[in-house]
Amino acid sequence: MRTQLLLVIAALLSELSPSAAAPSSADFTSGDQLMGNKPSKKQSLFPRGAKSEEPLQRDMKASIFSPISSDSAPDSFQKIVHPFKSPFANQSVSEPIPTNSWLGNLFYPSADNNAPTTSDPYILRVFDKYGGNPGLSIRQPDEKVIGKYQAQNNVPETDTGYFINQQKVDLRFTTVEWKNATPIQNVTSWDMLSANLRLQSQRNTKQYIDFPLVRGMAYVTADYHNLTPQFFSQNAIIEVTAAKSSNKTYSGHKFKLKFNDTPTTYFVIYALGKDPLTLRQVDGQNLVSDKPYNGVIRAAKLTDDSSCESILDENVYVWPIGAKVDAYSDGKEAGYTIEWILNKQGGKEVLQYAYPHHIESLADDHVSITTLNLASSAKGAMTAVIGNKWTLAEKELSQISWLPSNPEASEDAITDIINNLEKETGSDISHETLLDDNYFSGKALQKYALIALMLNSPETKLKNQEMAKTSLKKLKDALLPYIQNKQKDPFRYDTLYKGIVSLSGLPKAEGGTGDPNAAFGHTYYSDHHYHQGYLIVTAAIVHHLDTNWMKKEITQWTETLIRDANNPVKGDGKFAPFRMWDWFAGHSWAGGIKINGALDGRDQESIPESVNFYWGAKLWGLATQNQNLVKLSNLQLAISKRTAYSYFWLKDDNKIMPSGLIKNKVVGIYFEQKADYTTYFGRYLEYIHGIQQLPMTPELGEYIKDPDFVQQEWTQKLEPALNGVQGGWKGVLLANYAIIDPSSAFAQLRTVEVDGGQSRAFSLYFAATQPNFKRICKRITVVILSRTLANTC
Repeated sequence: MRTQLLLVIAALLSELSPSAAAPSSADFTSGDQLMGNKPSKKQSLFPRGAKSEEPLQRDMKASIFSPISSDSAPDSFQKIVHPFKSPFANQSVSEPIPTNSWLGNLFYPSADNNAPTTSDPYILRVFDKYGGNPGLSIRQPDEKVIGKYQAQNNVPETDTGYFINQQKVDLRFTTVEWKNATPIQNVTSWDMLSANLRLQSQRNTKQYIDFPLVRGMAYVTADYHNLTPQFFSQNAIIEVTAAKSSNKTYSGHKFKLKFNDTPTTYFVIYALGKDPLTLRQVDGQNLVSDKPYNGVIRAAKLTDDSSCESILDENVYVWPIGAKVDAYSDGKEAGYTIEWILNKQGGKEVLQYAYPHHIESLADDHVSITTLNLASSAKGAMTAVIGNKWTLAEKELSQISWLPSNPEASEDAITDIINNLEKETGSDISHETLLDDNYFSGKALQKYALIALMLNSPETKLKNQEMAKTSLKKLKDALLPYIQNKQKDPFRYDTLYKGIVSLSGLPKAEGGTGDPNAAFGHTYYSDHHYHQGYLIVTAAIVHHLDTNWMKKEITQWTETLIRDANNPVKGDGKFAPFRMWDWFAGHSWAGGIKINGALDGRDQESIPESVNFYWGAKLWGLATQNQNLVKLSNLQLAISKRTAYSYFWLKDDNKIMPSGLIKNKVVGIYFEQKADYTTYFGRYLEYIHGIQQLPMTPELGEYIKDPDFVQQEWTQKLEPALNGVQGGWKGVLLANYAIIDPSSAFAQLRTVEVDGGQSRAFSLYFAATQPNFKRICKRITVVILSRTLANTC
């Protein structure tokens, strides 16, 4: 009878509902005087966007880009040479080839040469097969192709299931000489925000074009050497305006092209050499020079702003060839700088396009914001700015460390928390932490690390010394195989790309499976910050609770995992700089090397797992008193939060992303070239939204997650579907719901199934530490054998 009573009560508790116009030819500046028709600053330049109130203060003069360590990877990480090599990289460059960068597609062939390089606002493709002579193609799409999804599983029909950029050649730089001979592709140099692409004739090494490709470039720049310029478009070229024109032959230093697309597109080509360029329109799609050319030619798309052409004229002689990034912090505020390396110093400053999150955080009055806008690939409208150095400020840094800001759970929740701690600490955790792959094993390790942290932190006042001791010992025992690199899928150190890879994806001859997709592509550099974030959080907690346990080994191991994904210095010869992090995009990229090319560009699916990595790096910095690592991690968390609500998690008032997508509340899988309201592992509502909610940590729940967004997502998407959610995903959704309604979430988290990487005890603890938590008690009357039992929680 007692068992029946408990079942009845549990069933009743589980039913508690949670509360819950294009420029015309008349506007064209004729002649070769490019700098004529100059706009006044009042006409073309004015402050726009939400700038920070004050410039970034610099007692923060010391860079926070300092070495985490100078050690090599542990000796147990056997050295290998990655089996997939780049045929297009300059082998004399000492810096590792970037594996997760916007530049990645430049280094490898792709299916039909269709993989894009997203400099933004231009999409670039090398040797695409859309007609014409081979070369570098430019695409600058005004509008997205938006696709509808029918209802599937528990996901309702949506008018905006995805958006993508149409693949097309607006303008291609090529040459007459390459009609029957594809040139040689070579990336001659690179840094985080730029690369130099050289296309060279096969039979004459003195015939080549250098393309300095830089994030945000306002023009595409081509430096021709002993080659005859040719320009191709998939559109029909219906009008060309130049200084001189006769019988479809045009001569000058500037050419304005009008295409027959809808809406009508205009591009302008500038020939910056001493002598004028002569172009002949040989058909509807090609303009061909009359002789070889030596010098720089630049092309840019005209916006519909009346001052666009004059601004482009005025700034055409200065262009970026590289960039330097640095960062500063005083612990309360932080900022980073992007300094453009130019083709020449002095004189005018450079015109570049900035993303919306840049405009919001610009903190430098020396940068002028223009009225020019062009659509980015997947981040809304970009705005052109003029300035050689951008300073971007983040003034609301996380103050979260190990535990919730209120670390003491409500008194009336302690019994439930302790009861679940007893169950979880009493289990054989090795069955969960030593699985075939490091990702799910890492999730379980962090789960038990949070349990050990709760029990061993005096601030929580859980006061159970026996469980505290047991939890920490079991955690150390579970982590030990990883520190010794004796887990089932051990790590290897890759001397080619200077990083850590899983054994499982290597060729069979080297002990792997031969499957590049093994371990979620970890061997090919996908998801490193996801996988390693769980391990780093675990190691940080162990080191925090017992600084003497395997101190040397755990330090070298943990710092290797951090440096592999987020090495803050370049040129250390052991790890690539900022492998997963993109300082221009403002977030991480998860997608690594793709054998057939990343056809939609880089991608990232789970923002919280990215956050978990940077939280883990911060915790390691706290545990080892590495203040620069703490400051760097907090800056990256702040930027991640800003970009999350710009491009990934869409509040009702989002003005950046397509309106139909905003109704979905999350974009799903976010690529450089598209957004897709789904996941890699299935299309259920709890998958699409749940992957944006795990793992729940104090950092995610109290700093990153905006309660307004959580409420909107819950009301509009999740609450109506909750009853039908099966398995551990319900526990994930309810842990996130605890941010806005911890009382109702707590009541349900007591009994629902939770995710394998989720501790029920920690989920209850997190809910019970929230400021508006109040234990829900419901009077239940149960009559059994004429006895009345009542009043339970």
